[in-house]
Amino acid sequence: MVCPKPLRSLCLGIIATVAVIAVPLMLSSPATAAVTKEAAAERIAEEFGVEVLRVRPGERDGRAIWLLTVMQPEGSSNATFQVHILAIDQESGDLLPSFRHRNSGYDLPPPAAGGGRPF
Repeated sequence: MVCPKPLRSLCLGIIATVAVIAVPLMLSSPATAAVTKEAAAERIAEEFGVEVLRVRPGERDGRAIWLLTVMQPEGSSNATFQVHILAIDQESGDLLPSFRHRNSGYDLPPPAAGGGRPF
């Protein structure tokens, strides 16, 4: 923003006033999803040719997601009428992978008190 020299203090005052009013309002308003559940359902139904049965909010790794329960359409394959749950990021609208790498195997139980075997 370019202000003439005589009005520079007025411009800075306006900018400061807007910042003082706008920043608390932006921080206090509840976060809203960038992608609505209706938009997510419509996109997935169109892109994959499935019927969306249900959409509900969820959370994965601290991020808000939509969980879409979808059903495969009627057909002549073994996938006919199969039901799946797909996760959609509420911020970007991206489909999140269902499979996530985890540690393989299992954790041993903690040692028993007194140093004995845990069994």
